[in-house]
Amino acid sequence: MEWSRSALRGIPNAYNEEAKRIDEQILGLVLQRRAVSGGKRLFPDPEVLERWSEELGMETAEISLVLSSLNETVPRRHFWEEPGELCGVLPLMKTTRDGEFEYTLTHSMQYEHLSIVSVEVKCLKQTAEPVSLQAELTLAILGQEEYEARMHGGRGGGSQLQMQFMVSPPLPDLPDSVEFSLIPAPRSFLRPHREEIILDKQIDFN
Repeated sequence: MEWSRSALRGIPNAYNEEAKRIDEQILGLVLQRRAVSGGKRLFPDPEVLERWSEELGMETAEISLVLSSLNETVPRRHFWEEPGELCGVLPLMKTTRDGEFEYTLTHSMQYEHLSIVSVEVKCLKQTAEPVSLQAELTLAILGQEEYEARMHGGRGGGSQLQMQFMVSPPLPDLPDSVEFSLIPAPRSFLRPHREEIILDKQIDFN
C-alpha cells in the first residue's frame, strides 16, 4: 500500500506557515549533516543519547530512530541476488551480555560475493508472563574494508530469537581483524515492503 502525496479527501490538512518554516530548517540541517558525514555513518555514543533524553524529554529509542534514519541517505552498495558459491563456515562465537539479555554472534556463512552472519539473542530473566522479543537492530562492522550489512531474515519466539545479516564485502578469514556492533535501525529498514501472498487452499499429497 502506498500513500498519496496529496492530502486525503475528507481529512483536513492543518499544515501551516509555522510548520513549513520548521520543516525547511529541518531539511536544511539534514543537507548540512549529509555534507559533514561525507558518506560515513555517524551515530552518537550511548552516554550522549542518555543525556539528550534527559535534556529533551525524549525516549532514547525515539532519538535513535531519528538519527539512524539520517544515515539512510548514504548510497547503499549493490547486493547480488545470488551470493555465489559457498566457500565455508566461519566460526565467530562472540558473546556479550547487557542486563538481562545475552547476544551471541554464532557464525558466518562465507559465500563468494558476501557473508551471512547469524546473531542469537536470549532473554535470561525469568518472568511469570510470556515475553516476545522484537529486535529493531542492524549490524555494524568496522574494519579495513567499508562493510555494509542489511537484514536477511530472522526467526524465533518467546524469549529467544535469531537474526541473519547479509554483509558485503565478505568477512575476512580472521574475524578478530573486524569489530561487530548491533545498533538501532529504523523500522522501515528492517521491514521492507513485500507483496503478501496468502496460501489458504487445501493441498492433497497423492
